[in-house]
Amino acid sequence: MNAVAGVAVADFRERVRRFSFMVIVALAVLLGYAVASEVFVVRLGDHRGVYNAAWIGTLMATTLGFFLSLVGFYLVRGGVQHDAATGVGQVLAATPLRTGAYVAGKFVSNAAVLLVVVAVLAASALVMLLVHGEDRTLDAYQLLMPFLVFATPVALLVAALAVVFDALPALRDTAGNVVYFVAWTVALPLVGTELVGFASMVRAMTETLDALTGGYGGGIVLGVGGAELQTFAWTGFTWGAVALPRVWILVATLCLTAVAAIVFDRFDTSRHRPRRDRLPGRAARRRAELASGSASTLDPLSRPDTPPVVRGRARAAGPATQVDVVMASTSLGIFARLLLAEFTLLVKGRGLAWYLVAAGLIIACLVAPIDAVQRWFLPLAWLWPLPLWSEMGSRETRHRTRELLFSAPAPVLRQLPAAWLAGVSLALLTGSGALVRLAAEPTLVPGFLAGALFIPSLALLLGVLSGSGRAFQIAWMVLWYLGPMNGVPAFDVTGATVAGIAVGAPRSFAIASLVLLGLAALGRQHQVRPLGNR
Repeated sequence: MNAVAGVAVADFRERVRRFSFMVIVALAVLLGYAVASEVFVVRLGDHRGVYNAAWIGTLMATTLGFFLSLVGFYLVRGGVQHDAATGVGQVLAATPLRTGAYVAGKFVSNAAVLLVVVAVLAASALVMLLVHGEDRTLDAYQLLMPFLVFATPVALLVAALAVVFDALPALRDTAGNVVYFVAWTVALPLVGTELVGFASMVRAMTETLDALTGGYGGGIVLGVGGAELQTFAWTGFTWGAVALPRVWILVATLCLTAVAAIVFDRFDTSRHRPRRDRLPGRAARRRAELASGSASTLDPLSRPDTPPVVRGRARAAGPATQVDVVMASTSLGIFARLLLAEFTLLVKGRGLAWYLVAAGLIIACLVAPIDAVQRWFLPLAWLWPLPLWSEMGSRETRHRTRELLFSAPAPVLRQLPAAWLAGVSLALLTGSGALVRLAAEPTLVPGFLAGALFIPSLALLLGVLSGSGRAFQIAWMVLWYLGPMNGVPAFDVTGATVAGIAVGAPRSFAIASLVLLGLAALGRQHQVRPLGNR
């Protein structure tokens, strides 16, 4: 038990000091405020409940459960990867610490982080009752029980799922993030409303309104406030009948934690095929040479393959002319080789299956009907490189090469644009099949190009700011789900649709690309400043 507590406390302290934790807490409070202050309104036909303790507590708790079921997972996952990257995991593996105790400690830490969010929002519910309540009678039981019965089990289940994904080597990285997002979108309509308590809320509120009106048979809708609605008093649940069926969530949580302890490899990479490390390869060394400005790369006059006549004429021409010759003949070539090295790092090390799927999507875009290209194949073609784009801007931090690259001459003006152009080239390459088809309708091409610029810009900025690819993975999957897959024109990053053009999506994403790229440059400049590079 002491071992579990030690792992949990150390991990919890490290997590709550992160900036991302404060952002998630702030977002949760903002979402709760939007619900409790009638920015978002839960209405039953033309009725809504009086904003009393039961109504505010239930609405905020169920909304929080929905929020934690997705965002909470990405907030707490990654503890095992962090221990492996810092070397702490290997040290712990050599100690008498049992695998079960380590996994249990990680689960407790995950749960503690999410329960802090629950506690903060429960306190916010009290404030909202006193500030925005229509009936400010303090019924602490009905105000706080929804957080215990609805939000807390969701937090515990998500904490256990995060441990399972961290314990399985195949799900530790980008693949796990994508798998969870897809599973969440599929499971939400099936069991999600029961899980977060929304279905229980619908039944209880509908029964109350039916008793008052004598025949209400409609559903319940979460929408934007503004319309005048009739109010009715809802006093809350009979909690015994509601809480007992939710015990299955706690049982599932314990089972998932046990599964995680069984499958965890205890940082023993010999139990599975090690992932190929791309950085020590020829492309990475070439990139380091190009970025660091070594003489053999940047000074053609010292290279053995430079023609003797060129070397002799350049040296005989004097210092000023020599600089002109060097700048004119090598600057563009150096940047081109650096761009090639960045692109090679971006795509190198993928299995044959990855290249086959990418080629298959390109071919599908070439032969499928244009409607299918816009609706399915182009979005899929730009989802497939997600793991590659997520490395942009964060590779230096993950592989601890920041000092090497940031000490090079002009890292912001040379290496960062090369990395961005490599990402743009990847978007153009994977979407080339769609581009050929869209060229027949020139009005659709600007939207495609805007998307090809926006995705790498977003990846580069979030990678530079966060030092990891997780922020981009979450942001891009949400945009991809809302825009290309669900047809919301304002979020259609592909921009290759008439609806997207009608709302100005191509122009918006093109402008956003320039803004994001500029912010990424400022972020990188801030990173290199301690090294004296201006």
